[in-house]
Amino acid sequence: MKLKHIVCALIIGLGAVFPAYAGPVEAKADARALVEAGAEAVGEWAQVRIPAASIRTEGRHAAEMSTQAVLGTPLKVLERGGEWWRVQTPDGYTGWIPSSSVVAKTAAEMAGWRSAERLVATDPWQFRVYRKPGGGCFDVVTDLVNGCIVEKISGEPTGNYYKVRLPDGREGYAKAESLTPVKDWAAQQFDPQLILAVASSMEGTPYLWGGTSTKALDCSGLAKVSYLANGIILMRDASQQAVTGTRIEAKNWRDCRAGDLLFFGNAKTGRVTHVAIYDHDGRYIHSSGRVKRNSVDPESPEYLTTPFLHAVRIAGNEGTPGITPVKDHPWFF
Repeated sequence: MKLKHIVCALIIGLGAVFPAYAGPVEAKADARALVEAGAEAVGEWAQVRIPAASIRTEGRHAAEMSTQAVLGTPLKVLERGGEWWRVQTPDGYTGWIPSSSVVAKTAAEMAGWRSAERLVATDPWQFRVYRKPGGGCFDVVTDLVNGCIVEKISGEPTGNYYKVRLPDGREGYAKAESLTPVKDWAAQQFDPQLILAVASSMEGTPYLWGGTSTKALDCSGLAKVSYLANGIILMRDASQQAVTGTRIEAKNWRDCRAGDLLFFGNAKTGRVTHVAIYDHDGRYIHSSGRVKRNSVDPESPEYLTTPFLHAVRIAGNEGTPGITPVKDHPWFF
């Protein structure tokens, strides 16, 4: 095998990030940038231009990463300051993002984007945009992860590849089978099996504090990514997600259905520090060290002793506070 082919294989194999283990639970409410009610923008917008952009609590690289936003995500610009911009994400979260990770947009440009023919990455695994259909590792423009949004340039696929445009104007070709029209994605009915399929596809993915992409994520990030695949925007943190939907008491865990969210934490104070997605028969999938499965059934060998506080049902509560269908979000439509 030629050297350049070996190098190519290695490059393609290194698609995921490998963060240090950040602990089995998350308790972000005290440390993270929280939602700022009525945050005032400077009259500008931005879109993420890289596959997964880090948003931090302060405008410096050493600051805590509070969340992420994937390529194409619309952001409201609250403050511009050279290397760092303070932005608000569609779920209301605020923080500081490197200016190199975004591209500025005017209100008119965003209106044009909302009316354009757009495609969303719905492949559970990351894939690439190439300079030409069927390109190799030396033709890569960028990679895309689940939830990234691009504009479609050409009508019909070219050799099963759509020609697409990125937020910063770069163009390339991406596999049609990995993309779904945004209007179809947003119009989906609630599908717990889709949510579980996306979560399950990430088994073994490393935990990353603040992560909200399929590259690496934290526990509430797993819930967000899985629900976003079904066209639903959840709140960012486990403590915020815990007060949405219909509450189910821990003692009634057998009443839980696929897709319900389970919350864990301090049994004495009720403070939520962790969230999981319910599957069936007491089993759930969550991000703790890595994405994996455990059980709330004390009789199961997969049982964890972390106190189970309560569950919430998202199904049937779409459109209520903290559970926003993409189709109803004015930043997208």
